[in-house]
Amino acid sequence: MSTVDETPIGRAFASRPGAGILKALLVRSALDRLAALFLVLSVLAVAAYGLLRPDYNWDMVAYVATALENRLENPRELHAATWEMIDEGASENQQYHLKFSNPYNLNQWEQPDDFQSQLSMYRVKVAYIALMRLLEPVTGLIDASILLSVVPAFLMGMLCLYWLWRVEALQGAFFLVPLLLLADYSRMTSAVVPDMLLALVSIAALYAFWRGRDIVGCLCLFASVFVRPDNLILIFALLIAAILFNWRKLPIAVTFVAAFTACMAISKFGGHPGWWAHFYFSCVEIQNSMASFSPDFSALLMIKGYVRGAVVALQDNDWPAILVALTAAWALLAKFGRIGGSRANGLVFALAIGTLGKFASFPLPDDRFYFVFIAGMAVVLIASWRPRFDLVPANSIR
Repeated sequence: MSTVDETPIGRAFASRPGAGILKALLVRSALDRLAALFLVLSVLAVAAYGLLRPDYNWDMVAYVATALENRLENPRELHAATWEMIDEGASENQQYHLKFSNPYNLNQWEQPDDFQSQLSMYRVKVAYIALMRLLEPVTGLIDASILLSVVPAFLMGMLCLYWLWRVEALQGAFFLVPLLLLADYSRMTSAVVPDMLLALVSIAALYAFWRGRDIVGCLCLFASVFVRPDNLILIFALLIAAILFNWRKLPIAVTFVAAFTACMAISKFGGHPGWWAHFYFSCVEIQNSMASFSPDFSALLMIKGYVRGAVVALQDNDWPAILVALTAAWALLAKFGRIGGSRANGLVFALAIGTLGKFASFPLPDDRFYFVFIAGMAVVLIASWRPRFDLVPANSIR
């Protein structure tokens, strides 16, 4: 008798009723349903938590203020109206954290002019702000901002389920869910930021490219830069993939040019301080006021910013390790012939170089900035692999 058979679970499965249950579970249809149920329940749990326990973070305050800018130009009025809305929903602990937890937050709470000066870095997410304003008459700005994280998170999960179902890879959900959670899926859903909306649009674009519907994919990609302009990195990575893997080049090239032009216009009309000023603020030293902030360029400070980003990413975040693991998985699948065709390989290649390109363009360490690339790699690889747990040798079931 094997060691496994000596355990209570082993003896249970070795019995006639246990063997019958095990054989019933190891049927493909049963495992597919279990995997689909696992994914659906996980997505619902994440969405419910995000809805019931939203994270009132500093970005939420800034996005609410940006949504109010079209009617309140005076800094003091804007400041007062924003914090009144935040205080209505935030707990006492959240209010304390937002106002007093560090010198920067305290200054933004005390100085309305400095507070308004920060909004130039948020104003460029024009589609996200527009959707908040669109939902405001029905939900109010606070609930609108929460829903714009929760609803896209749910829809992205359902899109992943649909993708796996279309390629007969539902059992891959047993791998996909843990990867998404490690990549910050749950935390991003609770946080009030545009990243889940960006993920939904970007995953939809990747699925369209997987299916060979380049025009649909390009339209989704163009829309994505209005959610976050830095998604231009993904478009550029896909353009490189189109060239190297011999896809249709014209649609993605036109999309890149159009998206680049849109990003320049968004930055100009949104009053964005520019790449170096934003880099200095985020990666070198935070600034209480961004009004007329235009620091001299310094190669030494830029290197310092990259070193800081790399150290924090490796110590406190998961995306570097997941990227390495997914790249190794890509190599193994290619070695054993489980990933083929220019579409799958091109998409994985684009997402891998896109992750590195995102860090190179702006070395923020947080997982959420790389979620689009990591989640995209995960679903493409799993859809190509099509793992099966029901392929068990008959003599291994007693």
